[in-house]
Amino acid sequence: MKIKSKRILVTSALPYANGSLHMGHLCSTYLPADIFVRYHRLKKNNVVYVCATDEHGTPIEINAKKAGLKPEEFVKRYRKEHARDFKDMGVSFDIFYHTHSDENRKMACEFFKRAQEKGAIYTKEVELMYCPECARYLPDRFLKGTCPKCGAEDQYGDSCEKCGATYQTSELLGAYCAVCHGKPEKRVQEHYFFRLVQYEKELKKWLMGNKHIQKDVKNYVLNWIKDGLKDWDITRTGPYFGFLIPGEENKYFYVWLDAPIGYVSSTVKWAKMNNGKWEDFWLDESTDIYHFIGKDIVYFHFLFWPALLMAADFNLPLDIPTRGYLTVDKDKMSKSRGTFILLRDYLNRFPCDYLRYFLTSVTANNTTDTDFSYKEFQVKVNNDLSDTFGNFVHRTLTFVKNNFDSKVPVFGKLNKADKVFDAKIDGLAKDVGGLIEDVELKRALEVIMEFSRECNRYFNSNEPWKAVKNDKARAGTVLYLSVKAVGMLSVVLEPFVPCISKELQGVLGIKNTQWGRISVKSGMKIKSPKPLVVKVTDDDIAEDPFSALDLRVAKILSVKDHPDADKLYVMTIDIGDEKRQLVAGLREHIKKEDLEGRNVVVVSNLEHAKIRGVESQGMVLAADKGEDVVVLDVGDSKPGESVVAFGVAKKPAAGLKFNDFLKIEMTVNGKGEIAYKDTVLKTESGKIVKADISSGAKIR
Repeated sequence: MKIKSKRILVTSALPYANGSLHMGHLCSTYLPADIFVRYHRLKKNNVVYVCATDEHGTPIEINAKKAGLKPEEFVKRYRKEHARDFKDMGVSFDIFYHTHSDENRKMACEFFKRAQEKGAIYTKEVELMYCPECARYLPDRFLKGTCPKCGAEDQYGDSCEKCGATYQTSELLGAYCAVCHGKPEKRVQEHYFFRLVQYEKELKKWLMGNKHIQKDVKNYVLNWIKDGLKDWDITRTGPYFGFLIPGEENKYFYVWLDAPIGYVSSTVKWAKMNNGKWEDFWLDESTDIYHFIGKDIVYFHFLFWPALLMAADFNLPLDIPTRGYLTVDKDKMSKSRGTFILLRDYLNRFPCDYLRYFLTSVTANNTTDTDFSYKEFQVKVNNDLSDTFGNFVHRTLTFVKNNFDSKVPVFGKLNKADKVFDAKIDGLAKDVGGLIEDVELKRALEVIMEFSRECNRYFNSNEPWKAVKNDKARAGTVLYLSVKAVGMLSVVLEPFVPCISKELQGVLGIKNTQWGRISVKSGMKIKSPKPLVVKVTDDDIAEDPFSALDLRVAKILSVKDHPDADKLYVMTIDIGDEKRQLVAGLREHIKKEDLEGRNVVVVSNLEHAKIRGVESQGMVLAADKGEDVVVLDVGDSKPGESVVAFGVAKKPAAGLKFNDFLKIEMTVNGKGEIAYKDTVLKTESGKIVKADISSGAKIR
């Protein structure tokens, strides 16, 4: 695909400011977008990459309340954290803004006004779910039930995570309040609707005529249109963290209206900061717009968003590259299994480029899910980055240092093999660039790695270590072309592994790189080379001892004195799917009445043992500091929920030995949180595990 536009605007799906970034975020949208953008910068194209935190909606309102913060303060915490993690992963936004901004409020109102003028907005009475127990209307995330389309259980009130369908809250089957689990009642209220049906023909025409959109996604969306679209309820009733609809007192724009408008408002902010015009990107048709997203938000980006753009007379996207989910060891990312690998947890262990390379090398240009395993990660990094690319680079530059006084040698007459190799060097950028423009990033990386293998073959077949002894001019020619190949590799790999590439360019003395153009001249002095890629060892990826634990939330149903021990209790607990009996040494420290009814944390897979004649089927965890002993606090988490250290895969050992448990050190930090190493323990529902005890207390 030859890009001919004057301007290119690239966006990534907005990360929700309700939690930390995980590896799946990087895989589906930010990494492919960043590679695409870095390429166009090297081409000297006029490209701008915008993103922002998505900061509105019910989950943020609720979790801010639980954290004792105003929503505005709550989102700032994650806004700052996201910006830091993206920077450390090498994601190079031109602006990373936020949707709770004056620019976004004004732009949302402008879209609403334009849609009204087109007759695309109307009001009608709707049935809403109201929870008498909570005394509030239940927005999407407060309501759970069974999907009316595919029958998947435990789905939210607006869309199904399994089949991707969207629906009204009143359509949800077997609906219940996600907070109190009570049965809601239906009430009638007037809401604003967007006439999505009005744009059905235009959407179909846009999809059918767009040659850039992936076929698998296009067919998926066209089937939705074939089944018939429904108008879109864009109203949410307060309390709600978002923008008030103009002229209303307690009705707000649904977050999925103002969230994608964040692409526009972020461009507005960028233009203010860079003396530019946002209109050039959104109103001038000579701009190519690319939205990089994950497959979970296809419906919104291929139907609602382009229809809104049509209603407002804004540019439609040229392409919406869409990726699948990231699985871990073949399983879907899950908090309960500890496979929810945070970017920060990864960055604490390895360089960012290793993950950038691995994920790109295994992620196809379609919605097929991508799997991550540390073993495959190790093999890919070691075989490709280290043994293939890194080996060639290090051998070449070390040879120049040792035999040519660190100066690029003069090249002489080229033989046939030299000319073939030289032509491959010169043609590499064009081949790779064409694939990047088509967002075929995995294939582009495969071409680069095949070229690296060709470089090794060229070096080996010409045996410069022999030629330097009896024909130094010939050795010089081989090394000149090898250094030229190294320089070209540093350029074509820069979008993928920018840190490694920049380090290599520093050794070569290459500055101000441009795609396909390198300045390698005879006599040019190079710096002493160092290994660019350190191999990932078995110890680096060894399973953490914490993996063997199966920690669960349990409710203490009853507490009795042990018949044969003054310091022990015998407890009956509920761990969600079964009841068990435990023996706990808490009798000297905590009264029975202070334990009964409490939700605590237990080691559910500990080897069963008889303690003074009574069987104990697990162990209650407590924080211990001298005479001060307390059980752990998990808030309102439900019995049976897993307790995990995010980033540590959960692979419970059957019948875990008590001595093995003692090797796993958990402590209370300065905030009263339970931590394993530097990772705070959380329940499956995201509650931080705490203890009302001074810092430094040990968990036993």
